Order: sequence, then C-alpha cells, then structure tokens
Amino acid sequence: MSGTQSLERAFLLLRVIAAAGQQGASLEELRAVLRCSQATVYRLLQYLRRQGFVRGAQQRGCYVLGYELFALGAQAGNASALRERARPVLLRLAQRFGDTFFLLVADGHQVLCLDMLAGELPVQSYSGAVGGRIPMGVGQASQVLLAWLGRTARNEILAHNAATLRLDYGLEIERIIASLPSVRRLGYASGLVDKRLPGYTGLAVPILASDGQPLGALSCALARPRMTDTRRQALAQAMQDEARRLVIALGEQGA
Repeated sequence: MSGTQSLERAFLLLRVIAAAGQQGASLEELRAVLRCSQATVYRLLQYLRRQGFVRGAQQRGCYVLGYELFALGAQAGNASALRERARPVLLRLAQRFGDTFFLLVADGHQVLCLDMLAGELPVQSYSGAVGGRIPMGVGQASQVLLAWLGRTARNEILAHNAATLRLDYGLEIERIIASLPSVRRLGYASGLVDKRLPGYTGLAVPILASDGQPLGALSCALARPRMTDTRRQALAQAMQDEARRLVIALGEQGA
C-alpha cells in the first residue's frame, strides 16, 4: 500500500468515525467502508491512536475521534483570530434577540460552521453544529458569501454543486443566482425556501475585508413565523453593525 493510499484511507477513516458520533465506529464498520483487510484497518487505527487522533469509545471495540483533532481544529478554526473575535459578537446577538447565531466561512465548494451560539428557542439548522458543512448555495450565509464572490468563482462553485442542490434541497442554481443582486443591494440575505427545512428561515450579513472580499458571514436561524418585517430590519441592522465592528477589531489586532 503506497503512502498516498494510506493517507487517503486514514482521512476516510477519520470521517467515518466522526460521522458515527459518540457511540463510535467498530472495526468491522470501518473495514466495510474502507474495503480493505481488518489487519490494514487495525494498523491505521493504531497509528492514529498513537498520534492522538483516535481513541477508544465507551463501547468496547469502537472508536471515536481523539482530542488532538480538537486541539488542531481550534487552531485552524481561529485563522486571523476570526473565531475568537466573533465569539462575543454571537453572544451579544443571542442575548439581544434570543435566536441562534452562527459564524460561517466559505471552504471550497462548501460552507463551514466555525462557531455558533444557541438562543432561547431550539432551532434546526443546515450545519447542525460547529464543524458542520453544507453545500455552498444552501441557506442565507451561502447567499451573502456568493453575492460578494467574483462571478467566475461563484459560477464554478454552483455548477459543481448543482446536482446536490437540486436533488437534496430542491434549489435550482438559476434561482440562487437571480437572488444575488438583491442581496448585494440590501446588504443581507434572508435565504431561499427549500425542501429540507421549509419551516425555518434566517438572516445573514457578510463580514467584508477592506478589499471587499468576504471573510465569512454572520447568520441567524429562527422559525419562519417569528420573522416579521420589524424583526428582519432589527436583525439586519444589528448584525451589520456587529460585522463592521468585527472587521475593525480584526484590523486593529493585525496592525
């Protein structure tokens, strides 16, 4: 087995273990996904375990992610101190409005939830939790990130995700593209109704660098009946103000 193949299998193994959650993944489950011998899977597991990337689950014979991944993720997720600086922002917004607020960033063809702070009322969200990913094009954060991307990059991302958006969410890329001029004019996105979470809505604003490029997005999620026109305007104003303050804080830290 080549070094590249071993690396690919190790990454796949970590993703399968992550998807298994707290109960963990068994050796047999991992072998079935990797389609290789039990001895090979066991060897990879032992190597990852020595590095701290994998550990034994409470259920004997199963594996969960190790704490070393948490340590690495905390560093990777705080590039340019965005996550650290945004945490008080999410706290202030959640306390003021009682809704759940998110910090999301573009990551290739996907949107990654870098941080979130739950409000008083439980909600469902596309990303689910910190570290969750959704296809770019889904949700209001995707809209604001796409609206401030260059046309070439935007079109490539949407073309890549077109089948997933249509089949899993009932979203056509033409509908997404048609919404973007309004998003730029208003300075925020309210999301497009899809078949995955039709009972929920939200609002997102871009976090824009001095050159106009999106560093990420602040987003909120709430049940659709709660999104009155008055609440939408209040959310948009507060989140835009917080996004501007956040960019200033990031600039001062980098100075």
